Amino acid sequence: MSKRILLLEDEKEILELIQEILEEEGYNVIAFSHYESVEDIMDFSPQLILLDIRLSNGYGHLLCEDLKSNPKTSHIPVILVSGANNLEKIAADYKADGFLAKPFDMEDLIKMVKNYD
Repeated sequence: MSKRILLLEDEKEILELIQEILEEEGYNVIAFSHYESVEDIMDFSPQLILLDIRLSNGYGHLLCEDLKSNPKTSHIPVILVSGANNLEKIAADYKADGFLAKPFDMEDLIKMVKNYD
Protein backbone atom coordinates (compact mmCIF):
# COMPACT_ATOMS: atom_id res chain seq x y z
CA MET A 1 0.00 0.00 0.00
CA SER A 2 1.38 3.40 -0.95
CA LYS A 3 1.92 6.20 1.51
CA ARG A 4 -1.09 8.53 1.85
CA ILE A 5 -0.15 12.22 1.55
CA LEU A 6 -2.53 15.08 2.25
CA LEU A 7 -1.71 18.15 0.15
CA LEU A 8 -3.25 21.51 1.06
CA GLU A 9 -2.25 24.19 -1.48
CA ASP A 10 -4.35 27.15 -2.65
CA GLU A 11 -2.61 27.72 -5.99
CA LYS A 12 -4.35 25.35 -8.41
CA GLU A 13 -1.39 24.95 -10.79
CA ILE A 14 1.02 24.14 -7.97
CA LEU A 15 -1.48 21.78 -6.35
CA GLU A 16 -1.98 19.85 -9.60
CA LEU A 17 1.75 19.74 -10.35
CA ILE A 18 2.72 18.46 -6.89
CA GLN A 19 -0.09 15.92 -6.95
CA GLU A 20 0.94 14.62 -10.37
CA ILE A 21 4.64 14.37 -9.46
CA LEU A 22 3.97 12.53 -6.20
CA GLU A 23 1.46 10.15 -7.80
CA GLU A 24 4.06 9.34 -10.46
CA GLU A 25 6.39 8.46 -7.56
CA GLY A 26 3.77 5.99 -6.33
CA TYR A 27 2.18 8.01 -3.51
CA ASN A 28 -1.55 8.21 -2.83
CA VAL A 29 -2.26 11.96 -2.78
CA ILE A 30 -5.40 13.62 -1.47
CA ALA A 31 -5.36 17.28 -2.53
CA PHE A 32 -7.41 20.28 -1.42
CA SER A 33 -7.07 23.98 -2.14
CA HIS A 34 -8.64 25.01 1.14
CA TYR A 35 -8.29 24.64 4.89
CA GLU A 36 -9.52 21.36 6.35
CA SER A 37 -10.44 20.79 10.00
CA VAL A 38 -8.32 18.57 12.24
CA GLU A 39 -11.28 16.16 12.44
CA ASP A 40 -11.49 15.91 8.64
CA ILE A 41 -7.76 15.36 8.44
CA MET A 42 -8.05 12.53 10.95
CA ASP A 43 -10.68 10.93 8.67
CA PHE A 44 -8.20 10.97 5.76
CA SER A 45 -5.55 9.18 7.87
CA PRO A 46 -2.60 10.80 6.09
CA GLN A 47 0.93 9.63 6.78
CA LEU A 48 2.38 12.98 5.68
CA ILE A 49 0.91 16.47 5.22
CA LEU A 50 2.23 19.08 2.78
CA LEU A 51 0.72 22.36 3.91
CA ASP A 52 0.77 25.81 2.33
CA ILE A 53 0.76 28.66 4.84
CA ARG A 54 -1.88 30.67 3.00
CA LEU A 55 -5.03 28.80 2.07
CA SER A 56 -8.18 30.23 0.53
CA ASN A 57 -10.13 29.95 3.79
CA GLY A 58 -7.52 29.87 6.56
CA TYR A 59 -3.89 29.79 7.59
CA GLY A 60 -1.87 26.61 7.24
CA HIS A 61 0.61 27.43 9.99
CA LEU A 62 -2.27 27.67 12.49
CA LEU A 63 -3.59 24.34 11.27
CA CYS A 64 -0.10 22.89 11.72
CA GLU A 65 -0.04 24.10 15.31
CA ASP A 66 -3.49 22.54 15.93
CA LEU A 67 -2.35 19.23 14.42
CA LYS A 68 0.84 19.14 16.47
CA SER A 69 -0.97 19.93 19.74
CA ASN A 70 -3.62 17.23 19.21
CA PRO A 71 -2.51 13.80 20.57
CA LYS A 72 -4.41 12.05 17.75
CA THR A 73 -2.52 13.88 14.99
CA SER A 74 0.75 15.04 16.57
CA HIS A 75 2.61 12.03 15.11
CA ILE A 76 1.81 12.99 11.50
CA PRO A 77 4.76 14.78 9.87
CA VAL A 78 3.83 18.21 8.52
CA ILE A 79 5.93 20.03 5.94
CA LEU A 80 5.12 23.70 5.38
CA VAL A 81 5.37 24.78 1.75
CA SER A 82 5.39 28.52 1.13
CA GLY A 83 7.07 31.50 -0.44
CA ALA A 84 7.12 33.36 2.89
CA ASN A 85 10.45 35.05 3.62
CA ASN A 86 10.63 33.76 7.18
CA LEU A 87 9.48 30.21 6.47
CA GLU A 88 12.16 28.54 8.59
CA LYS A 89 11.10 30.56 11.65
CA ILE A 90 7.39 29.97 10.98
CA ALA A 91 8.02 26.22 10.68
CA ALA A 92 9.87 26.21 14.01
CA ASP A 93 7.34 28.43 15.78
CA TYR A 94 4.35 26.32 14.71
CA LYS A 95 6.08 22.96 15.24
CA ALA A 96 6.27 21.80 11.62
CA ASP A 97 8.54 18.85 10.92
CA GLY A 98 10.06 20.53 7.90
CA PHE A 99 9.64 23.23 5.30
CA LEU A 100 10.10 23.70 1.59
CA ALA A 101 10.46 27.24 0.24
CA LYS A 102 8.73 28.21 -3.02
CA PRO A 103 9.90 28.18 -5.70
CA PHE A 104 11.42 24.75 -5.30
CA ASP A 105 12.86 22.06 -7.53
CA MET A 106 10.66 18.97 -7.88
CA GLU A 107 13.65 16.80 -6.97
CA ASP A 108 13.86 18.65 -3.65
CA LEU A 109 10.16 17.95 -3.07
CA ILE A 110 10.60 14.25 -3.80
CA LYS A 111 13.67 14.04 -1.58
CA MET A 112 11.81 15.78 1.27
CA VAL A 113 8.84 13.43 0.97
CA LYS A 114 11.08 10.35 0.84
CA ASN A 115 12.71 11.46 4.10
CA TYR A 116 9.40 10.60 5.77
CA ASP A 117 8.97 7.12 4.21
